Amino acid sequence: MGKEKNQETEEMTEAQLKELISEGVKEVIKDLKGDIVSEMKTEIANVKKDDDDKASMIEKAGIFIKDLIGGKIDEKAVDSQTSSFGYTVPTELANEILEKRDAIAKMRKHAFVFKASGNVQIPTEGTGVTGYWVGENEDITESNPTITKSDLVDYYLGARVLIPRKLLNTSAYNLVSYISRLAGRAIALVEETAFVGGDGSSKPTGFRTATVGSIAQAGANLASSDVEDLYYELGEEYRVDAVFATSTNGMKLISNLRSTDGKRLYPEVDQKMLKGLPLLEMGDIPSNLGVGTDETEIWIFSPEFYWIKDGEDLFVETDKNIKALQVEIVVAEAVDAIVTNADAFKKMTAVV
Repeated sequence: MGKEKNQETEEMTEAQLKELISEGVKEVIKDLKGDIVSEMKTEIANVKKDDDDKASMIEKAGIFIKDLIGGKIDEKAVDSQTSSFGYTVPTELANEILEKRDAIAKMRKHAFVFKASGNVQIPTEGTGVTGYWVGENEDITESNPTITKSDLVDYYLGARVLIPRKLLNTSAYNLVSYISRLAGRAIALVEETAFVGGDGSSKPTGFRTATVGSIAQAGANLASSDVEDLYYELGEEYRVDAVFATSTNGMKLISNLRSTDGKRLYPEVDQKMLKGLPLLEMGDIPSNLGVGTDETEIWIFSPEFYWIKDGEDLFVETDKNIKALQVEIVVAEAVDAIVTNADAFKKMTAVV
């Protein structure tokens, strides 16, 4: 009997095999959670709206990942500058991840970003040059400007994505979008936390850890006069391209400021604007610094004086976890950042 079954299997036609696989795929899709399926459908629709070149590149990335899971490609390490075995997936997948990261980023969108690998010394603040009126036949009083230098190095930031084999049966578009969304969001959130409050130990130095000028909220509760005082605390030369930044609680406090007749003083907060400047809501600015008279902060600064150095390009490494029926994809990059001019940053403390 067993021998007859083996013969039937050997004689199974290609069409029958395809039908069998198709039915298996349908069962796998049934097991997927509804939110994943919904997200995948949305991503397919978005991809189809893009140009053919992008769709083709994402398809190649999906084929690569499927081949990797299916055993056609051994584990490999590639970066955004190379493609191994004739596949373009590293570049395309890296580009998709970077695109997702940049869509979420706040500080990176506004800061001064430059590319440089390895250790780089950059000039920061120092004593400046002073001008003097010169009397007849008198020497000009000399200035001795000094410049402080700071090191920017390569701190590595990575994210791991574990892909179940059953996701292999989704389309190429969905798979790449799924990976890039998870990895891009993870990198963006960790970067943002460091850019705001990083201590500079194995990570960038955040603007909140810099020594900058500050004022305290004047009364028991936030008032419009506090907002105006903070605005003018920042030098005029820095206000041109400045941004405000505060926590979610700070956003609420500003939004709820009312005039004596009950009208909102800053309705533009709904559009993430304040006094004509962008207003950034940052979850990494604490809302619980203290109790009563010290809960959060409001910042105003010129982001061009926060420098972000991108070191090694984002790279992708893959490996198989056969025991768990998974493929592991690791994405990583090198980055560092620092405040280069403390005069361009001001904060208001004890906000409640």
